[in-house]
Amino acid sequence: MQKTKPLTASELLMPLPRHLEEKEGAFRLHNGRTVSFDPLFAGVGDLATEQLSCTIGGEDILFKRTDSLGEDAYHLKVGKTQIVVKASEPSGAFRGLQTVRQMALANDNIIPCCMIEDEPSFSWRGFMLDTSRHFFSVDFIKKLIDVASMHHLNRFHWHLTDDQGWRIKVEGFDKLETIASKRTLLNYTDGRQYGGIYSDEDILEIQQFAHRRHMMVVPEIETPGHASALLAAYPEFGCTQGPYEVQDRWGIFDEVMCAGNDDLLHFLQKTIAKTAKLFTDPYIHIGGDECPHTAWESCPKCKARMEKEGLASAKQLQSWMTSEICKMVEQEGKRPIGWDEVLEGTEKRGLPPSLIVMSWRGDQGGIEASDRGHDVIMCPNTAGCYFDYKSIDSFEEPGNIGVTTIQKTSEFNPIPKSLEKEKRSRILGGQGNLWTEKVTSSRLAEYMLFPRLSVMAERLWNPQDLPSVEKRRASLEKKLSKLDINLYRGKST
Repeated sequence: MQKTKPLTASELLMPLPRHLEEKEGAFRLHNGRTVSFDPLFAGVGDLATEQLSCTIGGEDILFKRTDSLGEDAYHLKVGKTQIVVKASEPSGAFRGLQTVRQMALANDNIIPCCMIEDEPSFSWRGFMLDTSRHFFSVDFIKKLIDVASMHHLNRFHWHLTDDQGWRIKVEGFDKLETIASKRTLLNYTDGRQYGGIYSDEDILEIQQFAHRRHMMVVPEIETPGHASALLAAYPEFGCTQGPYEVQDRWGIFDEVMCAGNDDLLHFLQKTIAKTAKLFTDPYIHIGGDECPHTAWESCPKCKARMEKEGLASAKQLQSWMTSEICKMVEQEGKRPIGWDEVLEGTEKRGLPPSLIVMSWRGDQGGIEASDRGHDVIMCPNTAGCYFDYKSIDSFEEPGNIGVTTIQKTSEFNPIPKSLEKEKRSRILGGQGNLWTEKVTSSRLAEYMLFPRLSVMAERLWNPQDLPSVEKRRASLEKKLSKLDINLYRGKST
């Protein structure tokens, strides 16, 4: 009987490292293995005991400190008797650990001997989960963060508010929990209540879990559109005073925050302050997308605001509001992020220099933002970044209108070919987004995310021309299955 050829590291890993040299032999991982680490890497060493089932004490697996590498960079040497990870920062040591973990999961704890020198191409390697349209448990969010971090992703963009639900508490505004966080089930008419809100303790637990895995958490408070849930609880923040309702259908609604209302601005100030205090990472996303201006055009308060500020259009009024909210974010010591609509109506006021633009309607918004001197995060819905779209063009597949094949995601590059070379440094990276209008459960969320998020992670780490994803599908599916991920196993194109 012919022996099966041993799998190599290049067949087991996603993302593929920037430099990989295969060697003969393998390191066998088992419960008797030991780990030692530099004191700087104590947190990574503790994780190694959990993820590799080893014990602290010996040097079967060794994490060594070196001064010569970048923040997320690492060197890995797998020999037959020892694994050595070298890094300058804990985040680099963690990436090395995840590379070892991937090979162990995909190959029954047999880790091929190899030499790896690795570092990322982009600092922003993220994924977004919409928890407004459907609410997801703390345990599930932690599960996603763990699997995403195994693929070297380092940003969790948490969409917390929208028309269909408000998911964060703000002191003094109790109706956010009693009204704004609840609705009937989407697409149901029997009145069954649906909803939820994350407590401060929930958020801190998720954040601590993410930080242990060297992933930042980026909260999004949607403004000034997608505000139906807020207005259902506090109709005085709208242009017409209501009545409003938490939406039990999806789309774009005319009910938006009143840009002429000082009480609304006070509420947003308190919300931003609470968010900044609770979330310790440097960013707050302020939304800014899909905001109809119909209500503003007939609202006396909005008209008065436009006259006072010398604004010629409702688009300029939204630009004014963007600037005001950015000031709130900056006053709390954070950096604002907005969807690419924030570029519109800015002829008079411009945009705050610190504002990062998240380009989702193709790549043109990102190109314009970089031309104007802004940092950019790319996640164009046309280029493989939207995971609420179907995996293939079939009526039998779940998903929204649109198709994001595995092949399309594997071709994504955050830097548009047409972008001038001197402006490419403004592209911080990119992310994959999961909107959840039609994602009713955690198992379906997994199916929509994987393996496309794994493929996206590779494009954000190392967007060079790489061996086909298809050649690594079997090992990828094996490791995801071992982590209890309900993944899509169909065609790539």
